[in-house]
Amino acid sequence: MISIVMPSYNSAGFIREAIDSITAQTFPHFELLVCDDGSTDDTIAIVEELARVDNRIRLIRNQHGGVSRNCNVGLREARFPWIARLDADDIAAPDRLETQIKAAERHPDVVCWGGGSRMISRDGRKLRRAQLGPVDMAEFDELRRTGKVIYIIGPTVMFKRDAALRVGGYDPRFDGAEDIDLLNRLADLGPTLTLPKILTHYRIHGKSITASRSARQRIMFAFIEERNIARLGGHDLDFDAHLARLAARSTLRRLHEDIAGRGSQYYKNTVIHFAERRLLKALGTGVLAVVLQPVSSSGRVYGWISRGVRRRLNDLTRDGGRGISLTAGEGDRPAG
Repeated sequence: MISIVMPSYNSAGFIREAIDSITAQTFPHFELLVCDDGSTDDTIAIVEELARVDNRIRLIRNQHGGVSRNCNVGLREARFPWIARLDADDIAAPDRLETQIKAAERHPDVVCWGGGSRMISRDGRKLRRAQLGPVDMAEFDELRRTGKVIYIIGPTVMFKRDAALRVGGYDPRFDGAEDIDLLNRLADLGPTLTLPKILTHYRIHGKSITASRSARQRIMFAFIEERNIARLGGHDLDFDAHLARLAARSTLRRLHEDIAGRGSQYYKNTVIHFAERRLLKALGTGVLAVVLQPVSSSGRVYGWISRGVRRRLNDLTRDGGRGISLTAGEGDRPAG
């Protein structure tokens, strides 16, 4: 039996499709907990409508407090031993739950299962495939031995509820990287593995992409790796103390890290704009990425933009220039 925890916040544009992908699963033994974080759009009405039709759907209404606090309510309210995560703008493959529960039955020592994902654009256009995380014990053991951060695509994970509660659930201090933080703490209790199969369609779009968030994610991911390494040596690190040490760094060092974080986010923005065929916006954020991170960004940004321009020229040739916009529409490449 599986409890699916689906956090939502002003998700009216996508949540019906996300819920439909769960109720259509080939594995029927689940409950879906939609944990709403104080939505002000039609999200609540949509979930209540669907819950009247399928009693496996439960709506949990929370005051707006962030994704970690919202999901922790779902962990506490869940009735079943496995927790599967799916965001309110993503889509589960029809056999996702069946695939993961069969893997869990074959390998009861594994505490968390993830898998591959097909990136999709805002309107559902299929983009590239993505796969993160160890696929076997040898790869998992090597990551643990070296203290490297274990990354798994968030909307594909299924983990043991008791294990998540044992390590304290999601940590609100890590909002924006809360799933990676929890995943690496779960790995202290047992293997976390991924299946080489597409389990979700992971929607990428321009909502909530900010340079400040990317800069903070870089700090959090770096801390998770330092904590992993420290634990290999038999001691632990405190995140608040780590942030205090970062704040005490020289102004020049902090400025350098801020520039790196902003450059990284502008690159991500460029890829998302490109995927949605907003080429003028992609050009603008691409230039900023190259200015801030010339070595790591220039070649990649040039590749994205040049491919987009060539594709648009081909569109113009085929369509005679009718109705083609350089700032609207969808693309076929995701964030990478």
